[in-house]
Amino acid sequence: MICERCSNQVYYVENCDYCKKAVCLSCEKSAKRLKKIRRLVICKACWGNMKARKQFKAM
Repeated sequence: MICERCSNQVYYVENCDYCKKAVCLSCEKSAKRLKKIRRLVICKACWGNMKARKQFKAM
């Protein structure tokens, strides 16, 4: 699989919940569990967007 942010070929990607890109673990800024099966992920590019960061921290 290929990371849509850094274009590296990686084994595992997750979708950013704000820009909907498939990002690798090195491009992932932060993640947290909302429920037992729901995982909220924000990438490094969206972390710079204050509106997306506030939404992430409010969850």
